Amino acid sequence: MRTLRINIVLSAIYLIILIPLHAQEADYFMGPIRYSFINYDSNILQLPENDSVFKQLFFRFDSLIAFGDGKIQILHLGGSHIQADVYPHVIRTHIQNLTPDMNGGRGLIFPYNMARTNNPANYSVSYTGSWWYCKSTQQNSGCKLGLTGMAVITNDNMSSITINPNKTDSTYYIFDRVRVFHEPSAYNLMAITPDTAIIGHYDTTYGYSEFNYESPATIFHLEIIKDSLYQDENFALLGFELISDAPGVVYNSVGVNGSMLSSYLRCELYGKHLKSIKPDLIIISIGTNDGYTRKFNDDKYRNEYRQLLSRTIAAAPGAAILLTVPNDSYLYGRYVNTNTEKMKNIIQELAAEYNCAIWDFCTIMGGLNSAQAWYGLKLMRYDRIHFTRKGYQLKGELFFSAFLKVWEDQLSDFELNICHSAHDKN
Repeated sequence: MRTLRINIVLSAIYLIILIPLHAQEADYFMGPIRYSFINYDSNILQLPENDSVFKQLFFRFDSLIAFGDGKIQILHLGGSHIQADVYPHVIRTHIQNLTPDMNGGRGLIFPYNMARTNNPANYSVSYTGSWWYCKSTQQNSGCKLGLTGMAVITNDNMSSITINPNKTDSTYYIFDRVRVFHEPSAYNLMAITPDTAIIGHYDTTYGYSEFNYESPATIFHLEIIKDSLYQDENFALLGFELISDAPGVVYNSVGVNGSMLSSYLRCELYGKHLKSIKPDLIIISIGTNDGYTRKFNDDKYRNEYRQLLSRTIAAAPGAAILLTVPNDSYLYGRYVNTNTEKMKNIIQELAAEYNCAIWDFCTIMGGLNSAQAWYGLKLMRYDRIHFTRKGYQLKGELFFSAFLKVWEDQLSDFELNICHSAHDKN
């Protein structure tokens, strides 16, 4: 019986992932248009020489599809390309819609509009009260910052925040628990539902208040009330995590416009919050802003990247780490930015040193000065740094195609392991 079940499972995996791809002669690209300047053959995730942690990761993906259990946490860090959450959301949607069991929840988010900056279009935030903000891009913000790289602060006696993770219908999210990341303060937090008010429990180890719902919810409403009207103390919010107890994949993405490596190094609660997320895969997309200069310092970039990787591995020692090479871009809207090639070489060096994978998007998009071709077809904005929505969607499709390629490469190992398991049982 177990052998029969395993054969059915393997057939299901082939039906879901492989047959549609082989029908197109292993053309993994799912976008409607192919462009002559994109190097589709280079669109791969380059795994490290010791790829055991990635083999384990993809084995868990296979098991999730095959048996419908388990939880996989992905964390994508970066700057403005990530804050906008267009291309990460394409990846998130594709992965979570592979099968009904793949949607593991919405995960970590930040109320960017409360910090007077662009909020992702796929969730909405409304609030009351007077708030100001700190960002990791500020050299002396005076705030303790964490994984999200931002904080919004209030001194009001009463305020509120409402989060709707289902502003668009690409994927439907429910949650059973919510974590509110914040430092201890003289404020009481209550999650309000149509039926009751939920008091949160503060976890001093990871720095969040957790709210547990009796039944799954779709809207999170938080009331923030000062404990004493006479206390002159602020409340600093560092982010939310919307958690579903259902199995599946959670694709967390957080970024801050203008972020550099030094920005993340300023976040003293980075490791503490990273430990709480417990990511299985960490994608680091940082470098565009570091390279936006006429005086690029190779040693500074290498040393700061090394510091970030060391902190990340210390907080998430078992996670697979993927480094993405920044896109080709222009300096000051006029000059081809040759710093990207220097950053690429350093990323390759560090990937070998720290056993990380690489997604070389600069080469994939066409290499040096390919930004002009993307701009000519309205895939990039005039600055030749940022992409249009259409361009970001294309970038997300390319990443997902590369993800499928490496997943299929690992599938034969899953087949072998699961068949050995069946043989042992018999």
